[in-house]
Amino acid sequence: MTLIVHAPHTHVAERRYALDVVLREWLGVGYDLAFHDRPGVTVQLKGDSQARELALPDVFFATPAEDWLTERSMPPVQLARVDPAPRLGAYAGAGGPESAKLPVLFGDAVGEGHAWKRTDSGLVLAVDVFGSVFFLLTRYEEIVGHVRDRHDRFPASASIATREGFLHRPLADEYVDLLWLAMHTLWPSLSRRATAFRLRLTHDVDQPWAALGQGLGAVAHATGGDLLRRRDLGLAARRVRSLIDARSGRVDRDPFNTFADLMDISERHGLTSVFYFMAGNSPTDFDFRYRLSDPQLIDLLRSVHERGHEIGLHASYVSHRSPTRIRAEFDALQESCRVAGFDQATWGVRQHYLRLASPDTWRYQASAGLAHDSTLGFAEQIGFRAGTCREFPLYDAVRGCRLNLVERPLAAMDATLLEYMDLSFDEAAIRAKALVQTCRQHNGDAVVLFHNSTLAGRRSAARYRSLVEALAQPDG
Repeated sequence: MTLIVHAPHTHVAERRYALDVVLREWLGVGYDLAFHDRPGVTVQLKGDSQARELALPDVFFATPAEDWLTERSMPPVQLARVDPAPRLGAYAGAGGPESAKLPVLFGDAVGEGHAWKRTDSGLVLAVDVFGSVFFLLTRYEEIVGHVRDRHDRFPASASIATREGFLHRPLADEYVDLLWLAMHTLWPSLSRRATAFRLRLTHDVDQPWAALGQGLGAVAHATGGDLLRRRDLGLAARRVRSLIDARSGRVDRDPFNTFADLMDISERHGLTSVFYFMAGNSPTDFDFRYRLSDPQLIDLLRSVHERGHEIGLHASYVSHRSPTRIRAEFDALQESCRVAGFDQATWGVRQHYLRLASPDTWRYQASAGLAHDSTLGFAEQIGFRAGTCREFPLYDAVRGCRLNLVERPLAAMDATLLEYMDLSFDEAAIRAKALVQTCRQHNGDAVVLFHNSTLAGRRSAARYRSLVEALAQPDG
């Protein structure tokens, strides 16, 4: 079954990208695009004898060319909110609009504060679904906005999602669910692509060993933290022992060597972990911690691969604005894996410190031959930076073209919960469970990041084990 979408002939490449993602890739519905000379977008079903029509406002893609990628194209300072209820009618499919008022990035009022209204010819929505989804997925506001933190990152505090209080909601997914509900009401014979919830556990290897390759002063400082801040005498003793072991290159008793535990926990729940390793950065870089060519790292890469888990690139601190660095580091990672005796069909990347210059970093990653990125999460707040819990193809809004790169948006990171948000592990678990449950309700993906070093203490390892147990359960 094929939809016919009529739209104005403006921002055509951007419009096609949004239609492709929303209709073809997320909903699994084919469409033909035709152009008309009047405002608004209409959707019809080819062959519908009743000629029913779904009308949507066309606000964002109506932006004049001279205003594109400027402040003049941004949503209003205070967003309108509409009520997605009462229900349009019988509904079958994943997700569904939240009961809370729906923030409207771009749209038109349809009366009485509802997200929709009936007409003689069909339905009218108040939300510019396609333009709003494009705005969210491309991180348009980050291209236009100039606020950056001390690590050259666009902060959550500068985002519309934080200002309007919807960072915890996958707004793009809610818009698409609203669109689907309207389409299914008009054309009950339409079917939506079936999707299933996926918990994706990922691990950035910032520092594989607590002692090997580390200076005596750094180990002593960390040991003091074990005693005074973490109050973990056992961890302190293990760290000192690992310093002695390091003299002979031994790492099996190192407290940061939690890789087998991480894989055990994932395998217990039928999950595949992704381990992002740093490669090719220089000893002069402040974030230089290890050489991937070291024998201990080669053995670790081989072990991860042989157990069926994935290897990815943890691109260095300075690489987010350097296509040369990203390519060199990716080449170094592949070479180390070849030395370890294996290759992968596809490779992913996550930028160190979640440093991302949208869309430049994505363009550099795609040019280097990487297949997917998982950097798109805020460092200081968990939530849905791109407004979705689904993976999606990326678009370069500056050059106006689709990239050969898929984004797997990051929902939650241990450092965000425990350091930036300063939560106890129990509080962090509650917040993580709620976020993952939202992903489950939308049959999306929950990408969660825990560093190997976070599990250094035995209490921390036990808590992580319990957390994954909860996240993997439908009622978790």
